Amino acid sequence: MVSIALWSFAVFMASVFAGLLTGITLTPKYKGTIRAIFWTIGAIVGYSMAFVSYSVDLYNDAVGILGLSALVCIVPQFLYKDSWSTKLTISLMACLIANVSTFMFCGTTDTLLGPALGLIKESPYDTPNLIFFIGIKLVVYAILSVLYARFLKKTIHRTIEAVGGKMMVFLPALFISVIGFYFINLVSNGVGIYPDNPWFFLLYITVCLIFVVEFWMIFYSINQSAKTIKTTAELNVATNIQKSMLPCIFPAFPEREEFDVFALMEPAREVGGDFYDFFMVDERHLAIVAADVSGKGVPAALFMVIGKTLIKDHTQPGRDLGEVFTEVNDLLCESNSEGMFITAFEGVLDLVTGEFRFVNAGHEVPFICKKSGGFEPYKIRAGFVLAGMEGMQYKCGSMQLEVGDKFFQYTDGVTEATNKDNELYGMERLEKVLCANAELQPSELLPAVKADIDAFVGGAEQFDDITMLCFEYRKQMQG
Repeated sequence: MVSIALWSFAVFMASVFAGLLTGITLTPKYKGTIRAIFWTIGAIVGYSMAFVSYSVDLYNDAVGILGLSALVCIVPQFLYKDSWSTKLTISLMACLIANVSTFMFCGTTDTLLGPALGLIKESPYDTPNLIFFIGIKLVVYAILSVLYARFLKKTIHRTIEAVGGKMMVFLPALFISVIGFYFINLVSNGVGIYPDNPWFFLLYITVCLIFVVEFWMIFYSINQSAKTIKTTAELNVATNIQKSMLPCIFPAFPEREEFDVFALMEPAREVGGDFYDFFMVDERHLAIVAADVSGKGVPAALFMVIGKTLIKDHTQPGRDLGEVFTEVNDLLCESNSEGMFITAFEGVLDLVTGEFRFVNAGHEVPFICKKSGGFEPYKIRAGFVLAGMEGMQYKCGSMQLEVGDKFFQYTDGVTEATNKDNELYGMERLEKVLCANAELQPSELLPAVKADIDAFVGGAEQFDDITMLCFEYRKQMQG
């Protein structure tokens, strides 16, 4: 009877350890006293279950492993605030930690030291050995509790937060692991694999290695899932930042007959920092901007916000665009700890005279479509990128536009779009599709170009944003 009571307590200790890990991980719903009462009731029920079960059959662990594990999974559903899937995941994980550590550390230690110390005479269930086994468990569980709280709990909390408390994806592996552990234990008991059996140590080592690998795979999967979710969340934030800063209502200036402007941007999976802008500097001057920030994700999106804001704020009536970029460059260099840079093109159209003044900081060559012809690249000398080096000087250029002319600007995601054969879309294809659709208005032209890019790319994944901007000078403003 003493041996049964001690063995029941030894097995029951694993459930206490699992309950402890569960309790320090989940978010409490009630005060400590209420939780203590519920856990105490659960402990009494659990120990009673184990004692009755082992009184009937000392070698049957059905209740000792599965029954107590089920109890550890049920109690937290009433005591903690987290979602049911989170509570069940943490409970199953705690049970698995408790049972595997018992099998791997406690059982192995007892098997090695018990006979050497003369504690195992006839069977492992001798009273002196069971007391020794319980002592080993106390030491191992205490060490593992500290390690869990110190290293693993934070990772689990980050995972719970990253998935929004929806942990269903982890449940199948944990269910299979707990049940698998039980069957391994059942088979080993059924075939008589005990310390005096020559196959005992081979089984122990094999099973321990299996569970170490399995545990590593489970937590590696959890950690990778958390990283993936975090990355996805960051990319979503970057996309939202990017989209919220760009004008996206078209027609943009329905009250203005002098021009028509349209822009299109499709973020890549790895969001970059492309941006465009158009705004009235004053009643007779339209400004357009196309730019591309180096880097990906949230840092690039935030740097894009800074760059876009600085360019717009410093573009004032009558001010030389070269001076604008010179000052913006110096300001960006002051707050550029990440070492990013921006390629940018800005132009300002005088709606009265048709003069188009522009400045280029390492950006793509624009295309011009004269009323009587097709699109042609307008080759201009590009200055140094913004935020690349402090003290750079930028020069403003100019061209004359006539009523009916169109202007097209883009980012390198257009010409560098790649198909499955790693071929680039390129300038030639871009010029060809622009000329083929030169008669279209801007709101029709850009979708036509995008459709051609999509047809070229096929199913190949793109890693850079695709951004395009086009305006048409439709009518001369009366000065």
